[in-house]
Amino acid sequence: MCDMLQTVKDELRDIENECFNSTAQDELYESKPSLLTLPVEVFLKICSFLDGDYISKTLRNVCTRFEDIFADEELWKYWASSRMKYPFPPLPNLKIWEEKEPNWEDVFVDIDKESKRWVNAEETMRHVVIKDVHFASVDTVLLVRNGEVCISGGRDRGLALWDVMSVSPHEQSQGCPATTVTTSKPHVMRYDAHAGWVWDLAADNPDDAGVVYSASWDNTVKAWDLATGLTCVETFKCGMSALSVATSDNIVMAGLYSKNILGFDIRAGPNPITSYKTHKGPVLALNHFENKIASVSEDRTLAVYDRVAGKVLVSDLKIPMEKAFPVCISWTPTALYIGDSKGGLHLIDPEALKYESTHHIWPKEEKEPTKPCKITGCIQTLGNLILCSDKGEIKFFHNSYPPSEFATVKTATLDVTQLRYQNDVLVIGTCDSALEFWVPKEKFPDF
Repeated sequence: MCDMLQTVKDELRDIENECFNSTAQDELYESKPSLLTLPVEVFLKICSFLDGDYISKTLRNVCTRFEDIFADEELWKYWASSRMKYPFPPLPNLKIWEEKEPNWEDVFVDIDKESKRWVNAEETMRHVVIKDVHFASVDTVLLVRNGEVCISGGRDRGLALWDVMSVSPHEQSQGCPATTVTTSKPHVMRYDAHAGWVWDLAADNPDDAGVVYSASWDNTVKAWDLATGLTCVETFKCGMSALSVATSDNIVMAGLYSKNILGFDIRAGPNPITSYKTHKGPVLALNHFENKIASVSEDRTLAVYDRVAGKVLVSDLKIPMEKAFPVCISWTPTALYIGDSKGGLHLIDPEALKYESTHHIWPKEEKEPTKPCKITGCIQTLGNLILCSDKGEIKFFHNSYPPSEFATVKTATLDVTQLRYQNDVLVIGTCDSALEFWVPKEKFPDF
């Protein structure tokens, strides 16, 4: 036993010498306990009270001993799994996991950060409500450039360009210290953007957007240059009302009321370069992943199109929705989710493109049997899932199987139409002609 203890002391002394290279400091740490001399179990117990982001970006870089401890992927996996009530990832048998396991360090940091942020939203987030800029329902919102720029559109046929950091809170709402109402105005407002309702928005590159695309009831999809303050640089002719839009590289896909899906190339002019029809009802939502485009329709089916190969991979995947219709899609390597008009969340295998299961997030209430709850937004992060509804709630889940709820945030207005989340900034549009932002308080240091 004495030999073992001596070996441990020798190893710790080597670590200290490497970190400090000082005899005096060695003597100090031999006589005084420190993080460098604590047993690993005690050290990790202390770390369990720290923020995952701090451990990952700061603490592990302090010295080689800490780096060696935190280089253990099983440690991050244990921490991540211990935070989740159910298994992660939701579909563990995907081929992607055979090639490479999830980055458990990134997963843990994500679930730790989001949990602490949204469980204590009143302390961590500033909730800003903006009304009376759009004078009708705000049906679509979009965040770009690391959450610093927002574009909104709606039934007033207009588009607004917002500098999120200038959407400053003014006075706190009574009874809700985290919520403020502001009279901030958009950086640019174009009330004549379209001749019909604006249904959906997409960006050429969400992280560094240069062009934003808007789909409208006026039978067009328009391209807007952000650098010049929403200057229209192209109008794509759809021949029928455009209800949804998605982009991938220079290709713009538009889902139409006429059941068709058109593809445009901004370099090739206003006419479509591709057209296909896989649905028997209006195309309500589009989403892209790599080279594939997923679409859902009023006919309660999912279709997937490979735009590079120019062929349909899946044309009529039935989704059991009990007379509901699909509203939104979220597609990542981990899972493909579809939210419907009655509070159901449908999980699709993103590789085999087959239906897996349904989770009833907002089950029908006995008090209001004629008013089902619609899932109007679905966002996936590395380890979490964010859903919003027209019930005036935003729910946060660990993206496990089944999803495990850890926080709920109330909106100031009901009938949420769409949700976007980027770089810790969250925005929704509402039928009450309002936008609502949730921005980390540290971005408003002077308030």
